[in-house]
Amino acid sequence: MGFIEEIYERARANKKRVAVPECTNPGMMRSCVRAAADGLAEIIFVGDGDTCKRVAKENHIDLSLVTIADSKDGEYVAGLVERYGELSKRGFSKKSIEKRIVSPLYMALVMEAVGDADCTFGGLDTTTMEFVMAAQGTLGLAPGVTAPSGILLMEIEGYKGVQGNVFGMADGAVNTEPSADVLASIAVSCCDTFHALTGKEAFCGFLSYSTDGSGNSPSVFRVREALEKAKALRPDLQIDGEFQADAAIVERVAKKKVKRESAVAGKANVLVFPDAAACNIATKLIQQFAPGKSYGPVYQGFGQPVLDCSRGDTEERIYDNVAFCSVMAVEA
Repeated sequence: MGFIEEIYERARANKKRVAVPECTNPGMMRSCVRAAADGLAEIIFVGDGDTCKRVAKENHIDLSLVTIADSKDGEYVAGLVERYGELSKRGFSKKSIEKRIVSPLYMALVMEAVGDADCTFGGLDTTTMEFVMAAQGTLGLAPGVTAPSGILLMEIEGYKGVQGNVFGMADGAVNTEPSADVLASIAVSCCDTFHALTGKEAFCGFLSYSTDGSGNSPSVFRVREALEKAKALRPDLQIDGEFQADAAIVERVAKKKVKRESAVAGKANVLVFPDAAACNIATKLIQQFAPGKSYGPVYQGFGQPVLDCSRGDTEERIYDNVAFCSVMAVEA
């Protein structure tokens, strides 16, 4: 059974409520309705109910298996604002939410914050920056996390390393030139996300052009500092570095280059790149040259689970992301 088939099974075993604010996008609607029909999640379309129904009718989409949270339902929306204002931990003030909840994205996030939904999913009609800012402001960040980030999951067909053929790679989307503190936060979030989605322990390697001091430059110093901060934040996690990519994932190379004991060297399944350029370039080259599939990026580090897909995603990838939402919500 492949990685995504395992995700489907886990989603069906414990369906969660996924709030979808982009309920007038036909592609998003079709994928979510299909996911609901297949038992991957309970779908809640959030927004103008009349418009949602009109678009569904025009595109022959059956809404009988989904729920609509109508943004024009004044009583329900006012209740959401009141309940959000009573939360002991929240990002925005009640007054700020009163202004923002007219947006379906913010309404969906508030529904999640107060417990009416388990995950918020969007991204086809929303930029990453808009989504990240809304999620961070409404839900806040997870304990110990200083910045949200994104992880791409790569399933490499035919790869036979000891760690398996599914890798987490970060952060090629949100943090372009991360500080040591942010890199540490990315590593911690990646470990938690990888374990949640794969069920496997994360072995996280900080990547560089240097292995254990073979190179010295500001970028290497930043990675070393990030490693120490990540270990201090979460001593329970398996995080190590700095490693060149081959030393991180290939046991034979690790034995030559890493002259000390390491639980991660040669066995890494989570790779934290020194900046977004390195990660973005590496993952896109893998997508072009290596057979397999990629999933995400999955955005992480928030107080509650959210998923922001790419605006270029196909309906098949959107369907997969709904399953990820359910699994993320279960683990949360």
